[in-house]
Amino acid sequence: MKASVTQKVHPTGGGIGALVPSWREAAVFGALWGAGEITIGAFLHATRIPLSGILLASAGVALLTAAQMMISRPWFPLRVALVCAALRSLSPEGLMPGPMAAIILQGFLVSAAFRVFRHPLAAGMSAGFIATFLSQVQGFLVKMVVYGMNLWQLLVRLLEQAESLLNLLPGYGWFAVAVYLALVGAIGAGAGVFGWHLGRRALSLREGSRVQAG
Repeated sequence: MKASVTQKVHPTGGGIGALVPSWREAAVFGALWGAGEITIGAFLHATRIPLSGILLASAGVALLTAAQMMISRPWFPLRVALVCAALRSLSPEGLMPGPMAAIILQGFLVSAAFRVFRHPLAAGMSAGFIATFLSQVQGFLVKMVVYGMNLWQLLVRLLEQAESLLNLLPGYGWFAVAVYLALVGAIGAGAGVFGWHLGRRALSLREGSRVQAG
């Protein structure tokens, strides 16, 4: 007589499917974002292309906005960002705290924006504005930690010289800096709008497939 042996097998078969659903979904989006960070992001950081931080922050906000619309779970973008940051540490550049912190911050901002605003368009625009704005401020703050207050004094002198060369009134240099940061934030807000459109498109396609299947 053959002994019958009952084995308990996870219905999803192990692997990614064995994860908690929220983390399983976050792993999918995080892997997509992480692939872009490891390839395009690493290239931009290595070549030091100007304004690369704005481009990466905008792409991250667009992806996270669409992801939150598709997977309506509290703080889901933060989970995606944690997965992406973990993958970013595996890039050829090695462990880079700056880009990893920026990724996690973007996930937190998008998650918080969706908690504050009821409409996903407002959430994406506000998160995009703040994320791209901080991408520029973060780089300057890091340089200030490295070089100290001498960097701040150099910036003030450069602005004063620019005002003198262009025959501008005192204070117009800082006004130009404010306009630049506002334009940077506007680019991020536009990325949030793009992510909102992606999310709407994905939701409509999913709804259409459900109708056809029904």
